[in-house]
Amino acid sequence: MVKVIIDVDDLTYYYPGSKTPALVNVNLKVEEGEFVIIAGPSGGGKSTLCKILTGLIPHSYGGEIRGKVYVNGINVIEKGPRAIIGLIGAVFQVPENQIVNLTVEEELAFALENLGVEPGVIKERINEVVKRLELEHLRRRSTVELSGGEAQKVLIASTLVLKPRILLLDEPLAHLDPYSSLNLIRLLNELHKVEKITIIVFEHRLSELVKYADKLVVLNKRVIMSGEPRGVVRELIKSNDHTIEIPLVAELSYKLGMDNIPLDIDEFIHANRYLNDVINHVNSVNSSYAEETPYVSTEKIITINNLWYIYPNNKVALRNINLEIHKGEIVVLVGANGAGKTTLLKHLNGLLKPSKGAVYVYGHDTRSKSIAELSNYVGIVFQNPLHQFFEETVIDEVLAAARIRNIPNAYEKAVNLLKFFNLEQYVNKSPFELSVGEQRRLAIASILIYDPPVLVFDEPTAGLDKGWRNELSELINQLNLNGKTIIVATHDIEFLTSLRVSKVVVMNNGGIVAQGSPRNVLYQQDVLLSSRVVPPQIVKIIMGLSLSNRFRPLRANEFLELINVARCENA
Repeated sequence: MVKVIIDVDDLTYYYPGSKTPALVNVNLKVEEGEFVIIAGPSGGGKSTLCKILTGLIPHSYGGEIRGKVYVNGINVIEKGPRAIIGLIGAVFQVPENQIVNLTVEEELAFALENLGVEPGVIKERINEVVKRLELEHLRRRSTVELSGGEAQKVLIASTLVLKPRILLLDEPLAHLDPYSSLNLIRLLNELHKVEKITIIVFEHRLSELVKYADKLVVLNKRVIMSGEPRGVVRELIKSNDHTIEIPLVAELSYKLGMDNIPLDIDEFIHANRYLNDVINHVNSVNSSYAEETPYVSTEKIITINNLWYIYPNNKVALRNINLEIHKGEIVVLVGANGAGKTTLLKHLNGLLKPSKGAVYVYGHDTRSKSIAELSNYVGIVFQNPLHQFFEETVIDEVLAAARIRNIPNAYEKAVNLLKFFNLEQYVNKSPFELSVGEQRRLAIASILIYDPPVLVFDEPTAGLDKGWRNELSELINQLNLNGKTIIVATHDIEFLTSLRVSKVVVMNNGGIVAQGSPRNVLYQQDVLLSSRVVPPQIVKIIMGLSLSNRFRPLRANEFLELINVARCENA
């Protein structure tokens, strides 16, 4: 008989001081050895449920809780986190909040040492996990020097060394580049299949993950759907859900009228080989999707010449960077964790100064200008919003930059921005009490209020559900149409394809290895592969169908339009 290892019965929870429940009448059963995905929108209760399963709620957070939660027969609401030490391993949404040691090696050993594990066993487990997650290059690094993605991988490794029976991961893909995400997903599948670990992943990005799951649960304060993943995905498509990123191949198949809904690209390509012959008879493919380049001014507003940056520990972070950005462009930087994207962005407003070479912003050499002076030209929304918050309330955080610059009607503008980002109900709340997705929206609002001509976004979609990602892409495109120059560093290649991008810059090992239009760069498979960049799903489909010599779509609607043309011409 299969054992139920997690049993949640009629669970309702209110955070302290809140009149609105974070979870309502949640019922959930997870069998031992199951791989479960709990998906849902930002603010839908995923992180809250994760904290309840570990006993942190209510024992560390307080609040009002009703219902029953058993983990391996232990009532965690009553007994708290100490009762399940060694049983559950959890990695939460903000990596930096969990790291407590100065070096990566110390972080990996920390929990095992506290549990009294023999040094030889500790070394063996660390070696095994480091090899699996490809972390050897980070092993002796300082934890304060890690990028967001690197910190995420270290935390996952420090949890896996414990060999827990139950593994909880809250938005584990948010800070990882796609290559690292695929490696993690494959590792989770291996742990599930070989070591029979019960795995629960709280995530709204399902594209590469869902095919490995035994069960998919949709949570939006209450359980909306639950069941076998393929059936739940079909119901999500039919319901026109805009908050959960389902596999593109599933959406395409549904719109093409296919009976079976595939969950991965190989499955889709196998079922649609016939499309190659159909499309090859279409006469107008090349002219339908000629390379389009949004108009940009000839005025160069940012020039980077032979830029090198070397950290105090002698790590070379940037190598001979040469880049020009014109007024009105949307430029997107892509590359693996640690490729140098964030380091490059920090040179644009003077947070970092060149070790060699120069950066010019509107003609000003950044070496001779202060951060305050450069911020008038360049506003940066950081990868971790917590790094730019310093006010006690949400409204004051938005108003801070406006007050410094004596912007007229600042309060009215701040309130309108909070309404746009659906944050008006939190005006008097601390920014540090918001969810990760809400914090990211607040960070964007705090920059938009003073209206700098250049806006820089570092991993802007981390922690945002599909609905807010769509809102953000529309906002960025509109800002660009209104004259803003936009620079985005992102792992989210699908998000890139929704923007009016004029230039994609591929970074690897601190250097630029390719730059050009999206339709050109994103089909350079060898360059992307060597830079650990995974192309958009639609590109992988076209390459798999051997159609890239005739047709290079970047978006699903382009692909569907081609199929409709092909069907008409072959009718």
